Amino acid sequence: TDRRGPSRNPGSELGSGGAVGMKDCGARVTYWRGRGRCEPLRCILAVAGAPFENVYLGGKEDMQALRAAGKLTYDQVPLVEVDGLNLVQGTPTAIYLAQKYGMWPADCKSQYIAGHIFAAAQDARGPLLIFPFHQDKERCMQELSGAKGFLNRFAPRWEGILKAAEGPYLVGPSATLADVAVFEVFDFFRHVFGEETFNDTFKQFPLLLAHHERVLGLGRMREWRDTGRNKEFLPWGDYAKSVRATLD
Repeated sequence: TDRRGPSRNPGSELGSGGAVGMKDCGARVTYWRGRGRCEPLRCILAVAGAPFENVYLGGKEDMQALRAAGKLTYDQVPLVEVDGLNLVQGTPTAIYLAQKYGMWPADCKSQYIAGHIFAAAQDARGPLLIFPFHQDKERCMQELSGAKGFLNRFAPRWEGILKAAEGPYLVGPSATLADVAVFEVFDFFRHVFGEETFNDTFKQFPLLLAHHERVLGLGRMREWRDTGRNKEFLPWGDYAKSVRATLD
């Protein structure tokens, strides 16, 4: 790791052939080389079509440098640097980005719906979040399939919300933070279990499958999923080791 600061991956801006500066890329996202608690934020930027630079943590010195610079209000990542601000804590950062890129509803009722779906998505992805640290797919599937898990509590509710919605998205005719959050949980499942298991598991939720494809087609989301992430992320075990090496 470069001891001058967190490691930058050349070409980390979507569609770029080389590293770019903040003025050009618009946002700088600092986290480890994996999904973790940061991927919903990266997906917001990708769906918005907003270019961003990933800065990856590689060791304790990287985290120490960020803390010494005063960029981490609570000494935690993810960190998103945008508009001259150091955004921390996942939910307020997600809402800020959604507002900035036109994915936050205008009225209070719709804001509440988008907000509760986003919060539920963070709960639903919990077993997936810890998967890299044990890599036991059977355990992960059992946790996701529990009465309070993704497959039995959250997915049926979201299918019902889509059925009742007036537009093709969860909160009306335009994509919001809620759509990105739900997409990311489904995408995380696909990332862990593969395409065949993904399709077989969710065939009982046709509206959500269609919704997944719809969101995948927005902005640069497909490019980030198929190219950017594959090029930049570490295998599950190496990602877990890098997190432990930074925090231990």
